[in-house]
Amino acid sequence: MDIDGADFLARGITAIGPEGIVFEGIDLRVRPGELGVLTGPGGSGRTAMLLALSGRLRLASGHLEVSGHVLPSQARAVRQLVLPARLRPGFELDEQHTVRGVITERRLISGISRPAVDELLARVGVDPYPSDLIWELHPAERLLLSIALAAAAAPAAIVVDDVEAGLTAAGRTRVWTALRLLVQTGMTVIASSTEAPSGDAVVIRLPRPEYDEPTDVLAWGGGGW
Repeated sequence: MDIDGADFLARGITAIGPEGIVFEGIDLRVRPGELGVLTGPGGSGRTAMLLALSGRLRLASGHLEVSGHVLPSQARAVRQLVLPARLRPGFELDEQHTVRGVITERRLISGISRPAVDELLARVGVDPYPSDLIWELHPAERLLLSIALAAAAAPAAIVVDDVEAGLTAAGRTRVWTALRLLVQTGMTVIASSTEAPSGDAVVIRLPRPEYDEPTDVLAWGGGGW
């Protein structure tokens, strides 16, 4: 698997939701094949930032481009380059479906082959029973399955929200290890977490804004995977 990763460049980007500022004046640069980590307390806009970087949230100001595609005018192209592995709400596995069901659904939506799925499941180190319901999986396995299904489509980048949510220290280590294996393919990975992992990563720290992050951010033009 050899991927041409996405290149992210942002200068002074700001997003505003119904309750006020979500994040403000953020600069970042994540180059192809790097692991970028958005950190910050609850309400600092981590999820909204991932939506913006994947072409699914309209910014109020600033400059944002992904592999030369300038947002918002080229948001459709960015959405083809950058796939959500997990973004809450809206981009999560249906907990009432079986593993077999979500794999079949994703293959139909994305046109990915079963060998591609199997390769990514092995790469990230997860092998759930096909008949298991998603809610029955260990939280780390559930997230790794989401990551594998997004990466199987061989996008230039994936985004992953709340890496640490519900995980033990061992589970977090397992997920960060899997994400580092993905960047070795050339794929760019941008994830959010309350704390940055140890090791080599591009860390973007988001301060808490004056207002709490709204639950209904102003996304546009980007339903589905």
